Amino acid sequence: MHLKQTSCILLSVFLLSLASPLASSQSINEPVSSLSEDTASSWDSIQPISKQVVLTQPVSPIISLATLSFDPLADNLDYIPSTWKVNSGNTLFLLQLKVNDGNIVESMAETFDFEVLETHGSAVWTIRLNSLQQFGSIESSDSVRWIGEYSPAMKIGTNAFGASIVQIVLSKDISPEDVAMFSANLADQGADMAWCSQDMCEAYYEHSMSRQQLRKIAFDQNVLFIDGSFSLSLHNNLAATEVGAVAVRAPSSLNLDGSGETIAVMDTGVDNNHPDLVGRVAAINTQFGLDSSPIDSNSGHGTHVAMTVLGDGTGDALATGVAPEANLVMYALEHDPTGVFGRQGSIYDLLSDAELKTARIAVNAWGLNGNYGAYTADSRSTDQYVSNNKYLLPVFSVGDNGGSGSSQITAPGTAKNVLSIGSSVNGTVSSYSSEGPTLDGRVKPDLVAPGDGICSARAEEAKNVAGSVCGTGTHSNGRSMYMQLTGTSQATAVAGGSASLAREYLREVAGINKPSASLIKATLINGAEDLGTPDIPNANEGWGQIDLENSLNPTTSTGVALDMFHDDERELQAGFSLIYSFNLDASKGIDITLAWSDAEASANAAQSESRLVNNLDLTLIAPDGTTYLGNHFSAGVSTTGGTADDLNNIERIRIPAGATTQNGDWMVTVEHRGGNSQRYSIVVAADATLIPKADLTTFGNSILPSSTTPLVGDLVSISLAWHNQGTLPSGAYRVQFEDVTSGTVLYDTNRSSLEGGSLDSVSFFAQFSTTGVHKLRLSLDTSNQVQELNDGIDGIDNNVVELDIEVTAQGLRVIFQNPDGSIPTTTEDRETAASVTMDVRNETGLSLPFVIAHEGTGERPVSLTVSGVQEPDPTYPTLLLSPEDSWSKSVNQTGVFTVSGQGQENDTIYLMLNLDDTSASFDGATNRYARAGSFVVDVTARYQNQPTVSHTQRLHIEIGQVDSVDVVPSGTIGVSAKPGERTGFSIGVRNTGNSAAQYTLACTSASQWQIMLGNSNSSSLEFEPLNILQDLSMDVNVIIPSIANGEPLAGSTDQVTCVVTSPTDPTLNRVEVVDVSVSELKDFRADLYGPNGAVGPGALALPVFVNTGELAYFNHTIENRGNVPLDFVVSLERGNPTWAAEIEYGEDKSSTSLSVTLPPGQSGDVEMRLLVPENAREGDSNTYTLRVESSPQMFTLNSTSLVVGENLAVNLVSNVGTLISASVNNDFTFTEFIVENAGNSDLDLEWSTSLAPDDWSVGYSNPPNSVSVLSQAAVQLAVKAPNQTAPGFGFDLQLYVNASNNGRFTNAELTVRVEVPSSSFAGISVSDETIAPLLFIPRGDSGKQSFTIINQGNIPLSGELTVEVQDGEGNVLTDRSASISPSSVADLAVGDSIEVIGKVSTDEDSIDGRMKLIIFMTTPDGVVIELMVDTSVSSQQSSGGIFGTLPAYVSYPLVFIALLGLLYGGRKLKQSSKMNDDGTDLVAPDAHTDADHLGTRRDAALDISHSVNDIASGEVSQDEIAAALAQSLSMPVSGNASVPSGRPPSGAPPKGLPPAGLPPAGLPPMGLPPVQSQAVPAKVVPQLPVPVATGPPLPPGGLPDGWTMEQWSHYGEQYLQRMGLN
Repeated sequence: MHLKQTSCILLSVFLLSLASPLASSQSINEPVSSLSEDTASSWDSIQPISKQVVLTQPVSPIISLATLSFDPLADNLDYIPSTWKVNSGNTLFLLQLKVNDGNIVESMAETFDFEVLETHGSAVWTIRLNSLQQFGSIESSDSVRWIGEYSPAMKIGTNAFGASIVQIVLSKDISPEDVAMFSANLADQGADMAWCSQDMCEAYYEHSMSRQQLRKIAFDQNVLFIDGSFSLSLHNNLAATEVGAVAVRAPSSLNLDGSGETIAVMDTGVDNNHPDLVGRVAAINTQFGLDSSPIDSNSGHGTHVAMTVLGDGTGDALATGVAPEANLVMYALEHDPTGVFGRQGSIYDLLSDAELKTARIAVNAWGLNGNYGAYTADSRSTDQYVSNNKYLLPVFSVGDNGGSGSSQITAPGTAKNVLSIGSSVNGTVSSYSSEGPTLDGRVKPDLVAPGDGICSARAEEAKNVAGSVCGTGTHSNGRSMYMQLTGTSQATAVAGGSASLAREYLREVAGINKPSASLIKATLINGAEDLGTPDIPNANEGWGQIDLENSLNPTTSTGVALDMFHDDERELQAGFSLIYSFNLDASKGIDITLAWSDAEASANAAQSESRLVNNLDLTLIAPDGTTYLGNHFSAGVSTTGGTADDLNNIERIRIPAGATTQNGDWMVTVEHRGGNSQRYSIVVAADATLIPKADLTTFGNSILPSSTTPLVGDLVSISLAWHNQGTLPSGAYRVQFEDVTSGTVLYDTNRSSLEGGSLDSVSFFAQFSTTGVHKLRLSLDTSNQVQELNDGIDGIDNNVVELDIEVTAQGLRVIFQNPDGSIPTTTEDRETAASVTMDVRNETGLSLPFVIAHEGTGERPVSLTVSGVQEPDPTYPTLLLSPEDSWSKSVNQTGVFTVSGQGQENDTIYLMLNLDDTSASFDGATNRYARAGSFVVDVTARYQNQPTVSHTQRLHIEIGQVDSVDVVPSGTIGVSAKPGERTGFSIGVRNTGNSAAQYTLACTSASQWQIMLGNSNSSSLEFEPLNILQDLSMDVNVIIPSIANGEPLAGSTDQVTCVVTSPTDPTLNRVEVVDVSVSELKDFRADLYGPNGAVGPGALALPVFVNTGELAYFNHTIENRGNVPLDFVVSLERGNPTWAAEIEYGEDKSSTSLSVTLPPGQSGDVEMRLLVPENAREGDSNTYTLRVESSPQMFTLNSTSLVVGENLAVNLVSNVGTLISASVNNDFTFTEFIVENAGNSDLDLEWSTSLAPDDWSVGYSNPPNSVSVLSQAAVQLAVKAPNQTAPGFGFDLQLYVNASNNGRFTNAELTVRVEVPSSSFAGISVSDETIAPLLFIPRGDSGKQSFTIINQGNIPLSGELTVEVQDGEGNVLTDRSASISPSSVADLAVGDSIEVIGKVSTDEDSIDGRMKLIIFMTTPDGVVIELMVDTSVSSQQSSGGIFGTLPAYVSYPLVFIALLGLLYGGRKLKQSSKMNDDGTDLVAPDAHTDADHLGTRRDAALDISHSVNDIASGEVSQDEIAAALAQSLSMPVSGNASVPSGRPPSGAPPKGLPPAGLPPAGLPPMGLPPVQSQAVPAKVVPQLPVPVATGPPLPPGGLPDGWTMEQWSHYGEQYLQRMGLN
């Protein structure tokens, strides 16, 4: 699935791969960085097993130029006006051959002395004749179809007339001086501005170029083509809607991050101070731009592109680029004042400079604003550079012209050798991405990459940005550090970074030291993802979207790794093919990509004409013979049939997994169908192994006689050569060489084993005794001893080659003279005389005398031809190549020579051959020697009227090697730097020898300081091979170590020794010693550490929260990080000076300032003590600033603030210990505890305990409900043990106090131990409460009542019983007596009871009234148990009341009237209470109930008429109120449940309301616990405690939200029932 998301390039590449650290290098020999050790490469190098001859592609007779096409043999060119023809002196010609073979052209150029300037398509070249006299000889050559003038009219492009911007292609043989002169002429002839590079010029005309100006340019002999051009434009699709950026930093296992890679970016400029780039800018160049400023001050396009490629995400990790450890070489091309984007100089020059600065990937997110789809001069310039310099890959965007139709690719993205990139988003091609193909039909774009909404860096200076803000971070000017852009520019940046990661992988994992541009291109294309419906290649995505994982480590759909094979920079000549053989399982899929950096084509051709110069074809042959051709696709896969591709320099074969099941030997062939020799790269991904076989093969020049036209009897030198192109040694084999015509075997021998890839050769002399054509045949392995891939039995027989030579009886002989001037007479002597050695130190050429000797009869006209100097190929000596040096040749006499018959006067012509290496010179300050090597020149004499009679003498020239080098150091005086910084100097190496040479520079430090050469991390690097007089300067970067223990000290020095050696010259050992000194560094660091760790500097410091009265300690560590002693003044400033503070260092203390001196590398600690006043309250604060100053310009400030924070702290302690002894006496045991407010806020308190055992009563007596700051209060805990509790029984009880302040909570708890001692206690009660015999005792009589005594203690009960009668005031009455029987109890068992009889005897005068009979039981241990019962005497004796003084008929009516009055008064009292009572006491505090709508619940509760039988009562109990309120709420009445086990939660009660619908009906009980049905002792008891709420066990998640413990105690059981949790 493709997801669109904001990528703050990141660059994580959809891709893949990647990854992420960077070490860069300027070394041409690529550094190897440490990738993950687990990363293993499955890449194997392969080589062809066979080389075959193939037919070249037939050539078209039509020559197609930009403005005309013609068949020169059929069409008349007279229609070209004479005014557009050169009347004389024209040296430019078009040459058309019969076959498309560049080797033939090169050979003819040597023979006929002309320069090949440009290829014009199939078999057509532009050439320059150095001698017009050779025109006839060239025209008569058998290889030539036509040669004709390249007139000025043919140089004109279709857009040239009236153009304002004109591009001019120059001939490659133009001298630098002529380039400068031509540029000046353009300005003199009316161009407003012009620049020229070695390959092209560009001129600007304000009012367009005139016809006359065009004509003058066209007639210049250094001009090949002229056409109009357009301005450059950046490829940002700014009209696109904002979208999320695409992730391009892939979570890949490859661990790639661009380390060791340098990437060039050509764009508007760069913000080189952006944090994502700091330290990785190798160079910023402005020489090719429109001004000298490198900043990115307008759109910020260049910075965004560069950071998309290689930003490291320092400012925002989400904006990390694709290759975050790569180095940048930047080219600023924008004119800052106007924002115009352009360049001065050709792309060839740009790329050349970039490669010189070690860049190997060049990112160009721009193109021409016109000529869409065309192959332009810029396209040609780009192709020319890559063709000549194979290690740099340019990446170009294709433009944002999507929706405008096909063939909208912008140049130079139309070039063949670039990687052209379109944009994709969410698995599809972006709508704005330009469509291909090119106008000549090539597949473009090559690939697509994500380009929508890429979040990357914004330049701080950019003031006219079009992107939206993304990422985090701002520049110092307040502008955002990142912005989001969309376009093929961004896609190109992603692709450029991906290409660098691929290159890193090829170097460091696959082990390819210098991967070519074509190999990188082939790798990326081979693993690309076909987007959407399979249909590659197509005009929208080309070959698909980059997929690094699949390109570098491909796997099957089931995750099985495929094998990777590659061959890089393999050279192939036209007319040959190379074969690779694999044992392959095709069921897992096959992907093959062939790529080559094709030679530049001519811009002067019809745009519909193919620009392919060297036509290579890719073929795959299955075991059953099924053949697949490269680029023949249907629905995204290769199919059989079709024709070979002759347009593209990329060819692919793709067979998906499952398309075929063939296993066995598969053949991959690369065929060269026409053009010049071409190097190529090939990548194969499949489940395959190479087939190891030997393959002996001959080749074109396997038979090389010293003359193909020898004379009868001549001793002819014959060289034979052959090659084992297989991978295995051949073993012994037999070789035979025979003259088939005469039936003579000239050579027959057995040869020893030939290693795979090796060449074997042999030379011998032979004579021919008969005239005529002799067919010579070389046969290898004639005894079939070698099992070969191709021979007479298997494959194609490549073991036999034949050559015809013509032996003549009469003829000519070319003979070089001996050094003494004599003419050698034997074959051996003639060969010796034709081998010369050049004194390279004193000569730049040779003058060699030779003769033409006539050995025939009669007088004959003789012509002489001298080939150019040629160099035998090192691998195939019979293949002659053009030398790198330019040579001139001349003979002291010219013309046709007339020679007499042999033996007559004038039968020998004496001549002098002059050969001069024009590249060599002794005129300058440094000698330029002729290039070392072995060279040959063929001198041929032939009858003018009988060309078949001829003789060729090959001259062999040996030029010895001169090893010489100049080593020039620069910047070696006064080299110094501060510790931790880098300094350096340069070592320049110039090759003054006469061959390419390799040099190694190694630098060491006497003090082991780090040395980095160039951009690498290495102190030893090998230079790229330097050509003759080529130089290269290497920066030697010396890293002064950072301060460690005060060292290195200021003024100390180190010696850096650099040694230049050469693997090609063991005698070279140049040593340079440079002193590097350490500069003074004054630096220190001051860090403040507080109670919670490090405190940040200044405004970044967070406040430190403290408590009232706290003493806060801070430690200020000062470290001298410099290399000189430093004196410091440490000062303390307080915002509120009333808060006490002190700083201390050593013995010094102060409340304001101290002095500190630290030597280098030492540190000191200044202690700061800050006291918070006792009167400080929450929210109070003070600010402290500690300044450490070494000088007025060198100081630090560390600020922090103390804030009296939220400190809710409560402590619960006991003054009498935590053991409570609770006796069994039906009474409470009281223990006092202290609650302390240890915080800085007043606290409200709530009290609770853990659950006590069943029947125990636990509570607090008058607990305090608040405590003020730093105060304390007392609280009493009351504990009552159940009767009969066994002695020794005990349990732990947790006491909780929850404290709160404005919704904030804290708590404290204390665990106490409750234990029961041995206790004597009894319960005394009336045995039968239904009778009252002690009431209304007749006077003078007695009453008796039975009482029950129960032992409710925990030990046997004994005690004495006594009784007395008291009045209401406690006075013992004497008017009656009391007794009890028995009067003692002895050893009554626990729980047992006895009956005792209490007796009251009255007197006649006993007073009326209700009195109290008190029974006392006193135990031996002093415990007294009491019981009071009412007693009275009868009223028969009047006491004088109303009934005693009035008669009945008066007293009874009075009582009736009084009752009526009381009834009326009670009713009025009820009505008055109903009007004024608001009912607030009916609901317990904190109870949660529904609103009492209209007071209906209150009225119902107050309606006392609902008593039993509707008889009103004047008193309502709490239980009755709760029941009434529950009934009005339609809720069940809470019953008396047993006390559940469990512990209430500690801490604060939860906030918020209780759960909906809860709590259940019923009010929580208030007041005291229910009174047990036993007598209450008469002793005075303190106020009873408030009972502690108890309740059921809490749910697993704790107390429900919004509930308090009090509510839970009463309603928790019903909550559990409703929730199904009980």
